[in-house]
Amino acid sequence: MHRRNLLAGIAFAGVLPVVGSAMAQSGRTIERGKMQALMGGDFATMSSELALKRGSSAAVRTFAKLEISEQAAVAEAFGARPGSAGVSARHQAMLERLQAARGRDFDRMYIDGQIAGHKELLTIHRRYARSGSDPMARGASTVAVPAIETHLAMLMTMQKSVG
Repeated sequence: MHRRNLLAGIAFAGVLPVVGSAMAQSGRTIERGKMQALMGGDFATMSSELALKRGSSAAVRTFAKLEISEQAAVAEAFGARPGSAGVSARHQAMLERLQAARGRDFDRMYIDGQIAGHKELLTIHRRYARSGSDPMARGASTVAVPAIETHLAMLMTMQKSVG
């Protein structure tokens, strides 16, 4: 495993208990891998909703629409409503920084956040595709892996254009 992926996984796992979500408050128990994927998806969705409003680049706004749709589909395949898992404290802080940004600064921060988030999601979905307990969610993770890899390639291209 790459050191960066390992560190991202450790950092993400360290903030996992901070869930201000309807799902956690409902008393439902969700396995750790599913919760990690759902929380990462909620961050991608929330930041993308901001990008629809604040993004100055047409490419950023187009990517944001795509991301929102895909995360809603993943949440459904995982048996959850989009937005029901909440975000980690680290992701909440990133969202607050994004809310304060404007123009090209917003675009750069959004793209950088999406790249970091997609790298985390790639690790999470690879792991869940191999060993998750829910067959439907495991199938969704299997399909998500190449989609996330494609998103990362798109985001890295976008990063060069707004850099």
